[in-house]
Amino acid sequence: MAMGPCLPCSWVKWKLKLLEMHYRRLGMEPRLIELDDGATVIHCWVPREIPSEKVADESAVQKPALLLLQGFGMDGFTGWEHQTHAFVKRFRVYVPDLLFFGKSFTTTSQRSEVFQAECMKKMLDVLNVDQVHVLGTSYGGMVAYRMASNYPKLVNKVVICSSGIMMDHTTNNRLMELCKIDSVKEILVPKDLKHMRLGMSTATVWRIWAIPSFVLQDMYEWFYQGHMKEKEELVDGMVIGSAGAPPIPKITQEVLIMWGTKDNIFDPALAEALRKHLGDRAQLHMIEGCGHVPQIENPTEFNARAIKFLLA
Repeated sequence: MAMGPCLPCSWVKWKLKLLEMHYRRLGMEPRLIELDDGATVIHCWVPREIPSEKVADESAVQKPALLLLQGFGMDGFTGWEHQTHAFVKRFRVYVPDLLFFGKSFTTTSQRSEVFQAECMKKMLDVLNVDQVHVLGTSYGGMVAYRMASNYPKLVNKVVICSSGIMMDHTTNNRLMELCKIDSVKEILVPKDLKHMRLGMSTATVWRIWAIPSFVLQDMYEWFYQGHMKEKEELVDGMVIGSAGAPPIPKITQEVLIMWGTKDNIFDPALAEALRKHLGDRAQLHMIEGCGHVPQIENPTEFNARAIKFLLA
């Protein structure tokens, strides 16, 4: 895990403390789940176990399970801070850190989104979750799709947000030209504050350039400096979008695709391509005026649409 600054004035440090209090008030607690004899460790916020004699409403125990998978950048804990309060009312929510984000890691050489999906499945097995809805954004959406494809008995409904499932090896050329970079790793795994700011400015419609550098520096030290080599390997290890990759399978679950109309990372045309690929089992909802992170830019609409779909 990336180690943050030791200064007591670190605003990220205090934000994380407040966010942890928020998660705990929602009835969640952190767990470290060891897989494959400890070769892989997944950090996940899970529903707090309540002794059966203290359960006043048995229906609360029967709420459907929901797994949230974050994209590149933050960890799961911070990536879904605008969703957990809305979702825990209706679901048993699980918020893991994908491998090499937050506190999750593996000592194996596996780096593909397929392996990430396998680890999520094994984690849910340990947690005794036998059926789950999965919501993934960007890179996390690719992991969610692999879970749905490879484990159809486990995954119920799927929400895919801003995720280039239908990308090919030329898709990133548009982004590299827009950002004037030679590789997407320059903004996905930024080596300095300038490239982190560039990546964030491209991902959102907000005015990131106006944020003071000392604020972003704190974020950079907490969230971006850890496991940089491994994160680059995650980008290189993606099967989706790689040259010569096999065709994207069709999944059988019901799927909601959500996308910002002003997404600069993945062209909204990829959303329509995925809808056509999946046919009648998929529906597409565009969120007007949002960039690559509508779950942050417009959480009210994002949350309401996801909940309506998952509970329908």
